[in-house]
Amino acid sequence: MAMLRAAMKSIPEEPDEVSASASHQEEWALVADHPDGFMALSPVRDPSGELVDFHWQYANPASESMLGMGLTHIRGRGLSELLPDVRARGILARYVRVVESGEPYIDEVCFPLANRSRWFRVVALKRREMLTLWFSEITRRKREELETGFLAEVSHLLTASLDVESALHELARRCVPTLGEGCVLQVLDSRGQPLLLETVASEPAQETLLVEVMRHCTQSSAEPGPMGLLLPQDTPQLLTGVTPALLSSLTRDPEHLRLMRMMGPRSLMAVPLRARGRTLGVLVLLTFSERAYEPEDLRFAEDLGDRVALSVDNVLLFREARHAVAQRDEFFTVAAHELRTPTTSLKLNVQSLLRGARRGEAGTLPASLMSKLENVDRNAGRLNALVNELLDVTRIHAGRLRLDLEEVDLTALVQDVAARFELPATQSQSPILLHLPGPARGMWDRLRLEQVVTNLLSNALKYGAGKPVVVRVEADAERVRLVVRDEGIGIAPESLPRLFGRFERAVSDRHYGGLGLGLYITRQIIEALGGTVSVLSTPGAGATFTVELPREASA
Repeated sequence: MAMLRAAMKSIPEEPDEVSASASHQEEWALVADHPDGFMALSPVRDPSGELVDFHWQYANPASESMLGMGLTHIRGRGLSELLPDVRARGILARYVRVVESGEPYIDEVCFPLANRSRWFRVVALKRREMLTLWFSEITRRKREELETGFLAEVSHLLTASLDVESALHELARRCVPTLGEGCVLQVLDSRGQPLLLETVASEPAQETLLVEVMRHCTQSSAEPGPMGLLLPQDTPQLLTGVTPALLSSLTRDPEHLRLMRMMGPRSLMAVPLRARGRTLGVLVLLTFSERAYEPEDLRFAEDLGDRVALSVDNVLLFREARHAVAQRDEFFTVAAHELRTPTTSLKLNVQSLLRGARRGEAGTLPASLMSKLENVDRNAGRLNALVNELLDVTRIHAGRLRLDLEEVDLTALVQDVAARFELPATQSQSPILLHLPGPARGMWDRLRLEQVVTNLLSNALKYGAGKPVVVRVEADAERVRLVVRDEGIGIAPESLPRLFGRFERAVSDRHYGGLGLGLYITRQIIEALGGTVSVLSTPGAGATFTVELPREASA
């Protein structure tokens, strides 16, 4: 604009005694070497005096170069004759207002010139009853804006959902007409099997032919290249002038050639969708009009293909991981069920032997043998508990954790569980101190709630460091609270956020056994009952677990 103002200042106002024609020639000579495009157009009025068009009178060399039209070609011809879009898009009406009002007008406009769309920044001014246009080409900037915006839209589209098929369907639709007049998007899954094939064109007839071409490619012996053409699959391809003769050289299938000729592509780009060293498909963009693709278009198509390939690869990896997790959970379920039968049988037989030995059915057994039987009983019980934990985890992950609600007194349930822990508490030198003021009833799953109390008490005794474990039950009209506190080793602050995760442990498994599933299962049960579980801890000063439950849980 600074250069434009300087040029305008250098043009003298027209003296009355100087003819308009001579004055115009002098002005135009001053802008002949200006780097910006300059044009002068005279108004054309109908018999009623209404301004209806403009005739070109002058164009400097810069504008001739930008528009690809020489002055001898445009002089005396109508603006709307050479650029029909100006009338349809309302640009002509704006230029009329410039001449009638004297107010300048600035705009960014796009015109299809020389088989491609080109953008210009245009300043329209009135000068001695004529319309003057100063303009500069901004195609590169507009291209960059378009490409940046389109890639941002595509990135959001491809990351907003794991439904990659729907996202790719929408992507193909958005490619037309923004990037071309036809689009073929072909994607394979991780096993190389067809996952998706989208064909889109701006005209229904062209889209029908695209569908026919791709159907023929999949059902016949057409070449494996993009759209069945004899083109490399793993490198980007740009065909700027597609002729019937060129098509004949790119296919050996007569029917395929017939369909391609009927479709009549004028230019074509094909970019492979590659990720982690493998080809996941191909993106093909086509034009059917005079528009021709350029190397810059191919570079952008490659950027787009890279984003599509990365997104598809990520979704396929996620699906593979989810499938692997499902297979792992299925294995855990089968293995746990298979293990449960022998461990249960072992537990029952050992307990039967112990009862018989204690009653003296086979005489008095040596103390060492009794100790070994009791050790086998404890380990059988521990193995059975581990198998049950694995079963619970697979049920929780599959959403099959079943709740059987009934009226339960949490106070009585805590007393029962604590009684079963008398021997372990004595062995660990951590007495269990109960604070149970009275009944605390609610509608809960008795067995699952018993599992929660067992997990928390077992956890407190394991890490209690030989100090008392306090269990407290509190209740109000709507909620019941269970608090289990130990004075043991405590939990490091960095371990607290992940304490209730699957297979998570706050201590080394070299010194403490278990699978790291007890607290995970506890949290899942409590949340299924509509409650919460939390922990407060200071390293070296023990830990306090608090469970809050509504009196009425929903199944």
